[in-house]
Amino acid sequence: MKNKQFFLFLTFTILFSLISCKNNGVETEEGGLGIIVPGKSIEGINLGDSKEEVEQKLGKPSAKGWSDGLYRSWRTYTYIKGPHAGLYIDFIDYGKSYGPVDAISVGVVPNEDSLTYRGKTKEGIGIGSPLSIVHQTYGEPKYTLTKPEQSWIDDFYCFYGKKLEIHYEDSVVTTMSIGYFIPIEQDTLSACK
Repeated sequence: MKNKQFFLFLTFTILFSLISCKNNGVETEEGGLGIIVPGKSIEGINLGDSKEEVEQKLGKPSAKGWSDGLYRSWRTYTYIKGPHAGLYIDFIDYGKSYGPVDAISVGVVPNEDSLTYRGKTKEGIGIGSPLSIVHQTYGEPKYTLTKPEQSWIDDFYCFYGKKLEIHYEDSVVTTMSIGYFIPIEQDTLSACK
């Protein structure tokens, strides 16, 4: 009888430890390598991080450049190879200096279809996820833009007061981005409160 009680106690203890762990000890709410936390971070890089913090966490980028939007410009870090392939980080462009991380995107490396960002959210959403699973997981988006003639859709969600934009081609996720760290008032699609 005591052996049976011990066995039940041991089984309960092991099951409790397994259930209480999050992704084998990786805390997905805080982010980390290979983890997307909508509205907060990708690959352990948080909205608002400095250029120095990004380089400390991920190393130097494969390429640097600039991006222009309708209402803001950014300095961009692109990671093409290695474990961060398909990661794009936009810092606010302050002219001669880098501002904070304002947006983070993931997708396929252009001209390198085999190099796709492999990270996922704690729910398993990432590049290659079907639109139906995203909607089943996150519900209906705040906004949706469609271009049926090109078979693409953009969904806009809000998490932690920040935008999560998911782009689909043929109803499959091809890019995901979070931001903006500093809201852009004129960009109503990205407005989250």
